[in-house]
Amino acid sequence: MPGAELVDPIPYAGYWPWVALAIVVAVVAWYVWAVRSTRAPADAPTPAAAPTRVVRPTARVQSDPYAALRGTTLARLDEVERRYRAREIDMRGANLEIRWALREFATGRTGVDTTAMTASTARLDRRTRPLATLLENTSVPTFASTSRTRVTRTLDQARKRVRAW
Repeated sequence: MPGAELVDPIPYAGYWPWVALAIVVAVVAWYVWAVRSTRAPADAPTPAAAPTRVVRPTARVQSDPYAALRGTTLARLDEVERRYRAREIDMRGANLEIRWALREFATGRTGVDTTAMTASTARLDRRTRPLATLLENTSVPTFASTSRTRVTRTLDQARKRVRAW
């Protein structure tokens, strides 16, 4: 560049470092506000639970902590049988609902998430081993194009497992 002289770059304005500092302070303040507004203070009293209906426990309920879960699951299995007999669902749908009810029972009973557990995976864990046979028995009628399995037999097996487990 003949004849052109080099010019120094123009310096930043003096307020830009203050703008950057203000942005950093604002972000930190927002995080502090978000954490404090979503956490209860350590010395805050816990809210009282809503009054519940008093039920006199029976000997079965006292000795079986899973009685309510058992009852719910057995009621679901009864509903599956009723819907199957009324032809509201077919064999595949009935087996899918049986599998769902059994998986939900097993999750509540063992604390292990069984929503996507296969029979072979269930067999590896001693807590879910009772579920493995039922998953195998319901997998063929659920996924095969044809099956000779009877829904009533599968329901009987599921009820026995729920009562015994």
